[in-house]
Amino acid sequence: MRSVASLALGLALAGPADAGILIEGRLEGVPVRLELAGPDEPGRAIVRATVAGEVRLVDVERGTIEPPGAPPAPAGEHGPGPGLVRITPLGGGAMIAGHGGAWQILTEDGRVCGEVLAAAWMLRFLEPAIRALELLEASDPRLGPRARHGCAPIGFRQWSGQGWPLLAGGRTEAVFVTERVRFDHPLVSPPARSEPAPR
Repeated sequence: MRSVASLALGLALAGPADAGILIEGRLEGVPVRLELAGPDEPGRAIVRATVAGEVRLVDVERGTIEPPGAPPAPAGEHGPGPGLVRITPLGGGAMIAGHGGAWQILTEDGRVCGEVLAAAWMLRFLEPAIRALELLEASDPRLGPRARHGCAPIGFRQWSGQGWPLLAGGRTEAVFVTERVRFDHPLVSPPARSEPAPR
């Protein structure tokens, strides 16, 4: 509990950021909301993640999540790790959540595993969000990658190899859907800790 308080205090000392970033979407069907500071803003390493209504603070530099949430799935529960994963331009593009992207095809060892509509220009701004989702999917069984279409479980990092995935998934279901991205989101510092009243 002490680490949660110190992390919250650290965020409060960093102060509010002028230009925060908000991402809302669904990972493996679970609603996810990410709030982070913009580039060169204080507190950039801390991502406030809300997963199905549960708020967590993710420190992407330390690789920690507070509170930790459910224990990670046992090793091997989602099957073996992926083989050689490649993302190749497919051609064409589309708009999702008000942003344009280009279609890519994702393969593992030559097998087609899915498609991704990726916005390459967003990577520079959203790298902490990608890292936060990696940590969350490793620690929350609801978000963990699943085997699909004869392919091994493929994590969020691999779907984001050519840009932020506005839409990623296989033939019948989405792995990740971006519902909203804002680059002018006002970040609010956590409220100051209340001290117990003197007796």
